[in-house]
Amino acid sequence: MKKSLLIAGILSLGFSMTSCDKLEKIKEKLSQNGSNNNQTNPFSINSGDENRDIVAFNNKVVKMDEAQTDFIKNFQESLMQMDEYVKSVTANPQHIGMSPIFTPTIMMWVNQNIKAPDALGKDYQVLVDKMKETASELEVLKKELETYKTAEDWKDDKGKKITEITEKSQKLIQENRKAANDLFSKLSPKADKAEIEVLKGHPLKDHIIQSKEVMELAQKIVDDSYDIKDLNTYKQKFTQQYQQMEKLYKRNIDEKIPSSEKQKEGSYTAFNNSVNDFLGKMRIVQRSLNENSAELNKDFDDLESEANTVLSRYNNFVD
Repeated sequence: MKKSLLIAGILSLGFSMTSCDKLEKIKEKLSQNGSNNNQTNPFSINSGDENRDIVAFNNKVVKMDEAQTDFIKNFQESLMQMDEYVKSVTANPQHIGMSPIFTPTIMMWVNQNIKAPDALGKDYQVLVDKMKETASELEVLKKELETYKTAEDWKDDKGKKITEITEKSQKLIQENRKAANDLFSKLSPKADKAEIEVLKGHPLKDHIIQSKEVMELAQKIVDDSYDIKDLNTYKQKFTQQYQQMEKLYKRNIDEKIPSSEKQKEGSYTAFNNSVNDFLGKMRIVQRSLNENSAELNKDFDDLESEANTVLSRYNNFVD
């Protein structure tokens, strides 16, 4: 299941109406007070509020994980395209076609200084460092692939370098994904608990918790579509999931944003609209399932794309 940002926007709500100049003065004052200052420092990874620190750390590693996942997908596609091109040209020297055009990716989160707060311990930092280390090594491999293509070295080795890069990248990707899975397995329960604590007494508590439930169901529906063992059983499950999603959607739209939080109304409405669109895609999948349509795989792809929008809109709402 895809990870999501927690209540980043709520954490900073107390500072949202503060000018940049005032923020700089706060930072300066905190710096001058040094270690003798017993007040909470909201700009530190150890602010004095453990729940705030855990939520902030969760959001940083979620963003890093999203960037690394996108990079890995892009890199794998580049390898596949280059491999197919070299095989075609090697088999047919008269092959007419352009070499692959690699989509540039910027791994801005690789070099981001992400430190686990003291409330979590060193094990979390080890996993974060492993993710960053393997992602950096994958970046080096992609640059090797780009140089290999530009210099047309494949004309000499007939694609041997592609095989070597693929084998190395597969090992690094496995290590990267294992570190990510281990990290979120340990972190998610703590982050969820910290989020509830931070939300206590907040006017948007119900909106956030309910919206998170909707978002996670959308991700689960997509995940389940990759694990169909018996089609008839899955049809029944999908129908039940639709009914559950529709119920949660209606609950959400009935939960109005209070006047004191009007700045969040637009992003909340956008999230609910994306859920309504997701329900529409579910109805299309439902018809394809019932009709055994040849378009089913495409419809599932569209459903996954809409689930990504639901996730993005949720993150916009809570960020």
